[in-house]
Amino acid sequence: MIAEHFPHKAKDIPYESLFQAANDIMLLADANNTIVEANECAVNTYGWPRQELLGRPIDSLRSPRGRFDFPVDMENLRLRGQQFFETEHQTADGRRFPVEVSASLIDDTRGGLLLKIVRDISERKAFEAQIHELAYFDPVTRLANRQLFVDRLTQAIALSRRDGLPLTLLLIGFPDLRRYAFLEEGAKNLSKEAAKRLLDSIRAEDSVGRISDGEFALLLHADARGAERVATQILARFADPFPFGDKEVIVECDIGIACYPDDGRSSEDLLSAALVALLPALSEKGSTYNFHTPCLGRSAHRRLEIETHLRRALTQGELFLHYQPQIDVVTGRMVSVEALMRWQHPVWGWVSPAEFIPVAEDCGLIDSLGNWALETALGDASLWRDQGVDLRVAVNLSAIQLRDPHLLVRIRRCLDRHGLAASALEIEVTESTAMRDVIDALTHLHDFTDAGIHLAIDDFGTGYSSLASLKNIRVGLLKLDASFVSGLPEDAENAAIAAAIIRMADALGARTLAEGVETREQFDWLRAQGCHLAQGWLFARALPAVEIPALFHRNFLTSL
Repeated sequence: MIAEHFPHKAKDIPYESLFQAANDIMLLADANNTIVEANECAVNTYGWPRQELLGRPIDSLRSPRGRFDFPVDMENLRLRGQQFFETEHQTADGRRFPVEVSASLIDDTRGGLLLKIVRDISERKAFEAQIHELAYFDPVTRLANRQLFVDRLTQAIALSRRDGLPLTLLLIGFPDLRRYAFLEEGAKNLSKEAAKRLLDSIRAEDSVGRISDGEFALLLHADARGAERVATQILARFADPFPFGDKEVIVECDIGIACYPDDGRSSEDLLSAALVALLPALSEKGSTYNFHTPCLGRSAHRRLEIETHLRRALTQGELFLHYQPQIDVVTGRMVSVEALMRWQHPVWGWVSPAEFIPVAEDCGLIDSLGNWALETALGDASLWRDQGVDLRVAVNLSAIQLRDPHLLVRIRRCLDRHGLAASALEIEVTESTAMRDVIDALTHLHDFTDAGIHLAIDDFGTGYSSLASLKNIRVGLLKLDASFVSGLPEDAENAAIAAAIIRMADALGARTLAEGVETREQFDWLRAQGCHLAQGWLFARALPAVEIPALFHRNFLTSL
């Protein structure tokens, strides 16, 4: 009883009655944090019989999450006398509820008692959550309202500025929602369905908000091309009819797109730019989208076109491999060829690899293109061998292909299908690709060399390399990038770099090949420096497979 703990005050004030009658939870704990007394409110709230509640550690009343909250520091209590904090408690049956706690250290005849006055603040927290919901979320769709969305946009801009990541804003107008506004319940249902379709169109890291009755906004962590892809998906989703009472209606959807930082560097500027882009779209008949910066729109549209047509090109026979001879600088003979992908579109004509290869890497087509190139190149090498033309063929691999754990298995199967030894194939990877994920790259590249496949590092000198890593890769060929060959031998800086790379390759036990050789002066200088192979227009452009056998016995030195 209370009187037992405060015998010197028991005759002055009816402590027992006050303690038990309190509307808040009242708990007394001893110096070991063991509950020694609890009032009726505590027994009723926590749901333990009094005899089970007494003797429990007082912190056991906290929920698992609440145990990480503000701890009761006995030393602070002795200095300050009282602590106030919020945490979470739980009942005997596991129900959790938020509480506000006042902890006090009370002296008694035995040295000290901890008094906790605990108040259930569930109703207050629910009210605060309701206020927060009303302040930051749209009451109809439960999406972020304008204030919260602008706050998210401001934070995203700061991160994009710091990390250099792409960011686009889509402002989406629904003129039909205003048209149905007089039918309050029907307009709400249309807005809810519009919100659902927008949420289905974005990723978890993106954000969507309702910033006015007829306008929504999307924040995308994507560039202009990614924004156009999402805009196209949204228009496709909104092409389906919306349920409206006992019938269905088509809801027009127009989109204005603004890109950070080209169209604005603040949230206000981006929203203004997106609105400027949206207005022409709203004036057009039917659903459409429009970029604020026309050149970005044209570029994104071009990339989307390339992706669409490239998928068809794979099945329609529009892709070809051409082969550029690689010449031994001492004998003048062609010893190998590099396979280069070409695309002849039925309407556009020849499309540059510099334009469609990056698109293929972005949209996930590079693996299919790589498989096709490998199969085609080894098939052509097999046909040449049947004609007495024994050439090694070099095929480029992208960083994405290099991550495939089954790549070597697929390459071996392809070699077996065409009856070729592993030495008939040379895998080319760029310097940046080889060094981007060094550990994974080393594993794959070791596997290639262990299997007898030759390995070449392309565009050497333009990326970044660890000499130790290059040594561990056991590379067979370093390809001197054409940018260092240009201007030789007059360009002293390029000459110094090229000579250093050739000497370094020799030290690593690798050969060197110079790309982009176009003049006799370049060739003579490279040969004098000890370069082993050369390729470029001085000898031959990239040619169709059928033209390669005719060059096999040619001595290219005699025609220089």
